[in-house]
Amino acid sequence: MAQPKLHDVARVAGVSPTTVSRVLNNRGYISQQTRDKVYEAMASIHYQPNAIARSLQGAKAHLVGLIFPTVANPFYGELASLIESRLADEGYKVVLCNSQDRPEAEQRYLDMLVSHQVDGIITGAHSDVIANSPYLAAPLVTIDRAEGGRYPNVRCDNLQGAFDATRLLIASGARRIVHFTSTQSANNLRQQGYLRAIEQAQLIPDIIELGFAASAEQHRTRVFTYLDRHREVDAVFASNDSYAAMALQWAEQERICVPDSLQIIGFDGTTTVRGLLPHLATVVQPIEDLAGAAVDRLLHLINASETVTVNGEGSSEVLPITIHRGTTVRSVS
Repeated sequence: MAQPKLHDVARVAGVSPTTVSRVLNNRGYISQQTRDKVYEAMASIHYQPNAIARSLQGAKAHLVGLIFPTVANPFYGELASLIESRLADEGYKVVLCNSQDRPEAEQRYLDMLVSHQVDGIITGAHSDVIANSPYLAAPLVTIDRAEGGRYPNVRCDNLQGAFDATRLLIASGARRIVHFTSTQSANNLRQQGYLRAIEQAQLIPDIIELGFAASAEQHRTRVFTYLDRHREVDAVFASNDSYAAMALQWAEQERICVPDSLQIIGFDGTTTVRGLLPHLATVVQPIEDLAGAAVDRLLHLINASETVTVNGEGSSEVLPITIHRGTTVRSVS
C-alpha cells in the first residue's frame, strides 16, 4: 500500500494542500476547526507528517529544542547539560526553554520551536500539553513521562526505585514513613512504589503534596511545618533530593539525630547534590544514560524522517536505578 501523501490529507480534510502545509509548519493563522480537520484526516489515513515536513523545510537547521520545568532543579540542570553536550558532539545546537511547569508556557514554547523549524524536540515537562498535541511537524522524545504516551519516552524505573527506598527504610526499623512529593497522581510512579511497599508492610501511608509550582522557600516551609507538627514520623522518603535536603535541614535545626531518630532518603542522585551532601541516602537515576538514550532516540527519528504512529504507540525505555546508602539511613541488621 502506497504511503499517504500531503495531497491525500488535503483531499480527505477538504482543504487545499497549502493549508495542510501551513498546519504542519505552524505558519500563518489557521482556525482550530481547520487544524482539527487536518489532524483527523491524518489519523484516518495513517499519515506520518514528519517525512513531508522535512521535505518542505529543506535542509536541516541542526537545531534541537529542549523543554524542561526548570534547570534550577539539579536533576533537570544536569540532564539538560548532558543532552546539550551529546547533541553538540553530533553537530546540533540547542534552544533551552524553562516552562516552570506552566501549561501555557509549555504550549508557547512548543509553538515557537515548531514555527522556527527545529529538527527535533526533547521535553521533560509534566503538563498535559504534549499529551494533547496529536501531531507535530518535528520529531519529539519525552523524558520521564507517564506510560502510554504518543511519543517515545525515556525514564528510570521510578516505581522500583521508590519501592526499594521505602523497603530499605522499613527494613531499617521505620514505621511512620512520610512521603514528600510535588503532586499526587495515579500516574506518579514514585508514589505508587512507596504505597506498594507501605501496603506490603501493613503500615499507614502518609503522603504530603508540596506543589510543583511552589517556590523552594514555600516547599521548605511546608516540610518544616509538617515535621514540626508530626514528631512521631521516624522516616522521610522524598520524591527528590531537594525535599530530602529540607528534611535534613529541619532535623539539624531541631537537633534531631539522623539516622537514629529520623531516617531520610531522597531521589535523583545528581552529581551536584551528591557532591554537596555525600551522606544523603538517595535513589540514583542513571542521568547520563537517560540523556544518551533520549538523544539517540531523537537522532534516529530525525535521520529516518519518521515519527511514532498516530495511534499513540510511543514506547518507553526504562533504565535501572541504584541506591546510594549514605549515612541518613540506618544499617540493616
